[in-house]
Amino acid sequence: MTRRAGLARRSAGLVCNLALLALTLAVPAVAPGQGCSMCRETASFQKGRAIDSLKRGIVALAIPPAGVALGLGWITWRRWNRFAGE
Repeated sequence: MTRRAGLARRSAGLVCNLALLALTLAVPAVAPGQGCSMCRETASFQKGRAIDSLKRGIVALAIPPAGVALGLGWITWRRWNRFAGE
């Protein structure tokens, strides 16, 4: 790969990363699904131990999607850099 092609590839990657960052920041902090009145009312009437369990459950449910996203990112990174050493 020539130096110019490598620079163009890095520039394209930088543009993609900046676009992804802009989209991430454009998404509202509170998703509409988090305003569910039934969930909010149920959680508000719980005692301390139940709230802690609810928080742990939310984290436990977030682990598999995060693992899939990290795995796909790792596979993409490996394939992207497959020919970098040549």
